[in-house]
Amino acid sequence: MYALDTNILVYAHNKDSMLNERASTFVERVMNERDENGKLSICIPSQVIAEFLNVITRQNLPHPITLEEAISIVRDYLKTGAMVIHQKSSQISTLLDLLGKTKTRKKVFDVVLAATLKDNDVSGLYTVNIKDFEEFDFLDVQNPLNNDHHST
Repeated sequence: MYALDTNILVYAHNKDSMLNERASTFVERVMNERDENGKLSICIPSQVIAEFLNVITRQNLPHPITLEEAISIVRDYLKTGAMVIHQKSSQISTLLDLLGKTKTRKKVFDVVLAATLKDNDVSGLYTVNIKDFEEFDFLDVQNPLNNDHHST
């Protein structure tokens, strides 16, 4: 299973982004691809939902959307049946272990996300920021907006 990172969702809903068309096409595809049991192959971490709500409504965007619009978008994702994963009780222990592999405090929120994925046995992450997650060997990190990306 793959998780969606915040930047993928933001690009998919920020019409001013040069990556908007690619991101919205990708997100629409993965939100409609189901396995033989009718399950999606992607999940959305609760942290990503919170970050999306924060970023997509920022006033420094050329055309931010309203909080009400952002909430509606999140509700639409939830209606698809996409699994939302949450931090588990092991989060702090996993976080501290993973922080030992990083060199900078600037990555704390990326490491929090990685810890949530690890604790939930999520092995993949779709993100534009591949380098932010390269030290986590338990994750298959893919940039689905890269022209070279060939997702199955």
